[in-house]
Amino acid sequence: MTRRYALERSRISRRGLVAGSAVTAAAVGLGGIGRGALAAPRNALPTRQDDPSSILIGTLGEAKSINPFLTDESEGDWRCKMLFDEFVRANPETYAPEPGLASAWTIDGLTVTFTLQPTATFSDGTPVTAEDVAFTIKGHLAKTTGSSRQSKFLAIQGAQEYADGAATDVAGLVAPDPKTLVVTLARPDAPFLYNMRYVFVVPRAALEGKNLTNDPFFQKPVGAGPYVFESWTVGADFVAAANPNYWQEGKPAVTRLTHRTIADAQSLVLALVSGEIDASNYPNPVARQQLEENPDLAILVPPFTSPNGWMFNLANPHLAKPEVRRGIAMALNTEQFAADALLGLGKPGLGPIAPDSWAHDPTLEPIPYDPEMARQAIAGAGAEGAQIRFMVNQGNVLREDWLTYTQQALQEVGIEVVPEVMEYAALVERVTVAKDYDACGVDFAGVTAEPSELYEQFLSTSPGNYMNYKNPELDRLLTQAKETIDPEQAKPVYAQIQRLIMQDTPMHYAWYRPFLHAVDKRFAGYTDSGAYGLFHTLEDWTVTP
Repeated sequence: MTRRYALERSRISRRGLVAGSAVTAAAVGLGGIGRGALAAPRNALPTRQDDPSSILIGTLGEAKSINPFLTDESEGDWRCKMLFDEFVRANPETYAPEPGLASAWTIDGLTVTFTLQPTATFSDGTPVTAEDVAFTIKGHLAKTTGSSRQSKFLAIQGAQEYADGAATDVAGLVAPDPKTLVVTLARPDAPFLYNMRYVFVVPRAALEGKNLTNDPFFQKPVGAGPYVFESWTVGADFVAAANPNYWQEGKPAVTRLTHRTIADAQSLVLALVSGEIDASNYPNPVARQQLEENPDLAILVPPFTSPNGWMFNLANPHLAKPEVRRGIAMALNTEQFAADALLGLGKPGLGPIAPDSWAHDPTLEPIPYDPEMARQAIAGAGAEGAQIRFMVNQGNVLREDWLTYTQQALQEVGIEVVPEVMEYAALVERVTVAKDYDACGVDFAGVTAEPSELYEQFLSTSPGNYMNYKNPELDRLLTQAKETIDPEQAKPVYAQIQRLIMQDTPMHYAWYRPFLHAVDKRFAGYTDSGAYGLFHTLEDWTVTP
């Protein structure tokens, strides 16, 4: 039996293998953050939208939150963009900063002066002001909020003192008039403009003096984005309607969006082919031919993002040893996995930065496949016979196959894999909040659009470092790269960063995940994106009924 057929057969028995560890969305600590009733049965959901100008999007995993201060994953970020809009947008193809709620900006040394869109209002009709923007940034900085994105704004003058509680205001945030925000930085910060895309502006008047993690406001938020919140049924449908007060006149043409969780990549294929849904970023790429046979669907193939693999939690005493982490990596034949499980659609991964990025170093050497050396390293570190939990999100068939393959391979080198397969939002909660995991197959560390995001993921003191990984030399290099404005000068620094991460292996970057994006042909005007997917600019789409 070939490895390919072994993997195909494993798909049949996979759920039996891990059934005892599956977790449903209902088990997630909801915390009152914008979620509706518990999941509805699939047969109770509408199968088509009555309005041809509406869209029903299928997604593989549920969002963690629609609270802009708490969201830290793709599904929640996209919903926040739709509801609140971004202060500065990133071009979906080049990732260069573009106007959003900020219509323009000027840069004078370390001072950036933003002009807000003159017609921008929240969905209730009240104006969006510079004070609202400053309030939102301070919300991320406040220690009591617990935002994983706090470090994105710490270069602002006085931000660190505010975050530490030593100051009652941020000196570098000044609003001289309602439509002007002046931001002064304490030091050079190369990704500053890019990071302003994470400022999903909230109304200060509605939230000042309130708890930004669980205020009832987030159950039905008011934002300045192209859509207005209607409902959210966990594990089923998130629904929003066009914002009648949206600042871009005549938009959005798609008058209603439904974001439906269908937690299985092959089920997404069937839903697309049958017409249950209109579009998705996550259909099983192995089913490309089946999708292309449907004349109503347009199929797009985006470029590779940063690789998938295993992110290790160094709180586990075995994984705290670099010999064990590297031994696990050496035990996994990524060439074979890419050829068999990915069917030639993906490739072995190479380092934490996407191959299309200006900062990617193509001269990196992959970690060699050497099971004998892996066995010796694991035994020498005292980890032979260790039981280690490996976690992936339910319904992602490629990651599930990766887990099955890893379990087989590590058994041969002395590691017992305890598999855990769970719903996406539950996994996010376990990793990013509880940090209750050993190895995770969802790529919380790695960058596609902006290489300085490695700073938030690997810096020893960053709240976005979910690995408990600490390396003073890497901290120094990450800080140097972040403060280097010229990309050509930053390239050699990022080359050192990539080599050090691969050497220490806090995450094993094993394989490039292949994506297919599918959309009904009645929609046009979209820009597909490797980093953000198909729906990032939904407000710009057009519809032919």
